[in-house]
Amino acid sequence: MAVHNVTWIATSSAVGNLDAIEAAMSWLTGGEAKVDRERVKSYHGAKMTMLSATITRKKAARTSVPYLGFELLDKLARSDTLPERIDEGNTLHIRLSLAKLVAGVIEFSDSNEEQVKGRIKFEVYPGQNGLENARTFLAGSAEKAERLGLPLPPE
Repeated sequence: MAVHNVTWIATSSAVGNLDAIEAAMSWLTGGEAKVDRERVKSYHGAKMTMLSATITRKKAARTSVPYLGFELLDKLARSDTLPERIDEGNTLHIRLSLAKLVAGVIEFSDSNEEQVKGRIKFEVYPGQNGLENARTFLAGSAEKAERLGLPLPPE
């Protein structure tokens, strides 16, 4: 069971603490991704910075997922809404609370706060069920997170 890649994206206004967000995203990936910054304009023209952490090596991507922690991964694997989170390209979409992440807590976001948007692209071959592959992978990652005590506290 594997993943092709993992991507996390966050945006910050000009007054946001970019170093804290970058450190949180690095912690979220277990240090497996380099966090890139790109200056962009919002829809309304305000200057913003987009931070992205992309892991394209399959082993590193697979290794990074358990850093989401046992509780979140177990909840996701058992969720009735998991099919709604996976698109036709077998990519799982997750939104985490940016404020909580910067504080060292990994939690799903509600829609009224700044978010870190995550995408986990699963490997699915012909004849395989993408949803079952995702559930199996997430459950295995949850077990690994529990065994290793992940996520480790931020430094």
